[in-house]
Amino acid sequence: MWPSLRAGDVAEVEPLVEAPRPGEVVLARFESSLVLHRVRWCDGSVCALRGDNGGMEDPPLPLVRILGRARRVRRGGALLEMDRWDVGPRRLGRWRATLKRQVAAWLGRTGRA
Repeated sequence: MWPSLRAGDVAEVEPLVEAPRPGEVVLARFESSLVLHRVRWCDGSVCALRGDNGGMEDPPLPLVRILGRARRVRRGGALLEMDRWDVGPRRLGRWRATLKRQVAAWLGRTGRA
C-alpha cells in the first residue's frame, strides 16, 4: 500500500458494521496472509481489492474475509487520521511495483511483487 502505508506504520482497524465502500482501505484474510488493500468494488457479498500500486486486482473475496477498515495509522510517535495518511496510488508507486515484478521475472522468481 505504499505510499499510503510505509514500513513501520501500524494501522488501527475497526470491525465492519456494513459493507465497505470503493476507495476504503480494508484488512482482508487471504489463504496465506493478511493484507491491507483498497476496495475496488463490493456488491454486498463479494469484494474486489487492489493494492494502491499493484498491477492487478486481487481475486474477488467473500465479504466474510474482510476483517475491518483501516481508520488511523501510528507513524513514529504520531497517530494520523485518515486524511493525513491515506494518499492513494501514485505514478511513482505503480512504476516501482512494475519494476519489481520485471526484476523478479528476470530472476526467475514467482509470486506477488
